[in-house]
Amino acid sequence: MSPYTMIRNRAYWPYYLAALACTLFLLILINVRIDGRLFAVDQAIYRQLQLLRAQWLDDILITVTQLGDTLMVTVITSVVALWLLVRKSWRTAGYWVLTIISSAVLNTSIKAAIVRARPGDMMYSGWSAYSFPSGHTTSNIVLYGLLCILIYPCIEKRAARILTVCCAMGFALLIAISRVYLGAHWFSDVLGGILVSTLILCIAGARYHAGKTHTLTAGAFLIPIVATLLIVGSIHVWHGRHISMQRYMPPALSSQATGNTPPPAAAAPAAGTP
Repeated sequence: MSPYTMIRNRAYWPYYLAALACTLFLLILINVRIDGRLFAVDQAIYRQLQLLRAQWLDDILITVTQLGDTLMVTVITSVVALWLLVRKSWRTAGYWVLTIISSAVLNTSIKAAIVRARPGDMMYSGWSAYSFPSGHTTSNIVLYGLLCILIYPCIEKRAARILTVCCAMGFALLIAISRVYLGAHWFSDVLGGILVSTLILCIAGARYHAGKTHTLTAGAFLIPIVATLLIVGSIHVWHGRHISMQRYMPPALSSQATGNTPPPAAAAPAAGTP
């Protein structure tokens, strides 16, 4: 097969996008590791956003970031996996669980290798105290992106497809934005998380659709997700509100962390995805 034919073949496009995402991620990783020019951009964005903090917007984005933490990702993953197993969609359930677990393992491994400090003390401990790449961003884009990959072929109307993808990915990106706004991550942390999740989704999606897929009902698939966000999410947001308000309190700009130095031990246990 000639190179031109391979480029024209849409089956290869996910792999091209994955290669591009991987290349960009490696460039950012190297820049982060050596405290390159990107760190000056990170600091400028951080300072500007902290100056723009408002109580009403804090309340909204703290809720958003709570809905994207470890507990919520775990519960949603489990609900979808159980639904797929009840439907005897073994292969789909396997791809679902393996992809999300792989993204978590990869993200944590990179954190442990880079050891980058967060902009401020976020009351995290262990590997969660490290900043690059953003765990909230990686896990939620993989979760909601994979959800779109699974149910997109099941939606007949084009308008409904576009609306579903925009809502799911819009929510995932809002979680990513909340991490920068709340000062939990540098901008490059979130950008790195987006690129890692794009790489994972391209490969997982291409391999999934290359094999035998199962017939899924989009409505029945989305209802458990929305119900989980409303019921479990409401309880979780209410229960962890006090800790989250303390964690994401606007910091003094003079106390921000600098560079890839290990942060001090946290005084309180971690809660939620980094």
